[in-house]
Amino acid sequence: MIEFKTQIDLNSQKVLNKYAIKKLIIIFSIFSLILIGIGVIGIVFAEDSADVSTGIFLIVIGVIITPMLLIFNALGQRSIAKTNPFLSGETKEIYRFTQDGIEHLQKKGESFFSHTKADYTYFYKIISTPTHYLMYITDRRCHVIDKTHITQGTCEELDEILTSKMPVGKFKKTKR
Repeated sequence: MIEFKTQIDLNSQKVLNKYAIKKLIIIFSIFSLILIGIGVIGIVFAEDSADVSTGIFLIVIGVIITPMLLIFNALGQRSIAKTNPFLSGETKEIYRFTQDGIEHLQKKGESFFSHTKADYTYFYKIISTPTHYLMYITDRRCHVIDKTHITQGTCEELDEILTSKMPVGKFKKTKR
């Protein structure tokens, strides 16, 4: 049996957001470079002052769009954190992994208790990063487990179980 004792807090949300935003940063950056490139071409091949103004406008938009999207994302995450009762206090979690499946317990004071037992096919996908397990139950809902909170067994043992029990292609390890 492999066991993790952890809690849901803002760090869990930040880890998940950081992992998801990495892919978007590449897209945002490419879009920014395209706008900047079009702006530079507009200035270089300008026939009148309107072309120069449009080129400058596109360059400015290209430079500020990625930081603005990241700021909007951070503000949205902050808003979610304020309204989510799980993140506003300590919600304790225990994850237990065996050959038969997973057991997940959550408790927040005296107001909330949840106990789930499931087969590994319950998960949409599982990603093992160097520091965390991201265990998706849908493409947008995810359990985040910090690997440093392991209390029994090893992460290598869990990786072996997940490799053998998860459907092909649903468990992957990343190096970043």
